[in-house]
Amino acid sequence: MERYLVVFRGATVDEAEGPQHDTVRWDAWFNGLGSALVDRGGLARSSVEVPSRLRGPKLNSASLSGYAIIAAPDFNEAVRLAEECPIFDEKGSVEIARLIEGQSTPAQADPGRIQPVAPG
Repeated sequence: MERYLVVFRGATVDEAEGPQHDTVRWDAWFNGLGSALVDRGGLARSSVEVPSRLRGPKLNSASLSGYAIIAAPDFNEAVRLAEECPIFDEKGSVEIARLIEGQSTPAQADPGRIQPVAPG
């Protein structure tokens, strides 16, 4: 199994307010991933893009909304797992990247770590 970083993108309301995630639907999706879920990551309330060191931060229409790490045998299966993600119903998208092997996730580094849950 390979590990994939799934990045959730896109604001769902006025960018100043940040995304409004339906935590019940997100919890159901995360739980539905079962053993494919390596690290639940977290959902973001707001984000800015820093395009370079010389420019200040700016809002971005494809702003970061959160991330998770999943395990799948290949990209096709990673995409299949991500297709049911609630971000699509929140007018967002996902970006999927295959991670380099040999790198540990925070959950692997500290198995006793409590996974963050977005406030409801």
